Amino acid sequence: MDPRGYQALELIYDTAVNPGSWRRALDATAAAVEAKAIALVIRGKKAGAKDLTMMSSVYLDFSRTPAGWYYGARLSRMQNQDWDFLRSQPPHEPVPDVKTGLSAEVLDARKDYMFLRKRAGVGRRLGVRLNADSVWFDAMSIGFDRRMMEVPSPASERSRVLLPHLTKALEIGRVFALLKSRYKAALAALERVQAGIAIALTDGQVIVTNAEAKRILGLKDGIALSGEGRIVTPDPDLTARIQEHILEVGSTARGRANRHEFLVSIARPSGLTSLLLDICPVSDSKAELEKGLDGALITIIDPERIPYLRLNRFTELYGLTLAETDVCRWIADGASISEIAERRNTTRTTAKNQVSTVLSKTGASSRAELIRVILRVLPPVA
Repeated sequence: MDPRGYQALELIYDTAVNPGSWRRALDATAAAVEAKAIALVIRGKKAGAKDLTMMSSVYLDFSRTPAGWYYGARLSRMQNQDWDFLRSQPPHEPVPDVKTGLSAEVLDARKDYMFLRKRAGVGRRLGVRLNADSVWFDAMSIGFDRRMMEVPSPASERSRVLLPHLTKALEIGRVFALLKSRYKAALAALERVQAGIAIALTDGQVIVTNAEAKRILGLKDGIALSGEGRIVTPDPDLTARIQEHILEVGSTARGRANRHEFLVSIARPSGLTSLLLDICPVSDSKAELEKGLDGALITIIDPERIPYLRLNRFTELYGLTLAETDVCRWIADGASISEIAERRNTTRTTAKNQVSTVLSKTGASSRAELIRVILRVLPPVA
């Protein structure tokens, strides 16, 4: 990754806490990809929900002109077919506009294309879906200078490096947006998150923990805080690996590395189900959490204590049947296939097939991944 890519990473992770930073982040992303403009669209599954669009400077400045108002009111809806096409594509796979089923000639004759080419100087485009879950649809349109007859061949590869980070920033941002919509003080708001939340500096020192994180760390059952305020485990190698992960994602938040998350399972001496750590970058240029913060956001999940999972809403969003909803609950509770069969009075084969169906529908591969999907889609905010 060249220096422009690392600069983009630093700004991308600042958007999670400070959504007003998206303009700068998308400008930096456009520069890294050598594009002219970027539009990022977030679309909810709920019928009638309005799209939320973040734009780089070229598009944002254009949208504030009379020509931009006209485009938004009369022509922007013509792009819906493009977004619908991306919804059917796998995440993080950039698609040139001429590969969406329409030729360059047809696209260039479309009124919205003609208008943007003339008024904003944008011609060929590259589209990409960001997330893989079926509840939210996040996608990005990368526009190139109208003088370019085709999407530059290096653009797709340059964008691929940044796509996981854009996706992760949106995921974290949803949690903070939900918190800010309900509570004013960011630090106080973290107490409303029912999963464990810790924020660490790049040197590993934990500076913020919410109540659930304090509870888990206080148990000293596989994980604790050292006297220096760093996460430790009974396994020195695992402890060192966690510190390395914190350093790497913190460096990513500073624009000096390229890792969007680490997932760590921590065995517990008590024999209870292993704890799950999700370690990802976080940045806060406006000091809502900590002045000059570039570090790690650590989600600590105790699978033995997950009553906060919003399973009813989750199973509704993913279209699970009543039987599959029941099975989903048992999976989240840690039941084995044999236990699910016994509790539901079915054969082991039937239970196994139902478990496979639930995991397939939700895009998860295991109980731990299912819990992470539920937390990502429906943040556990009281």
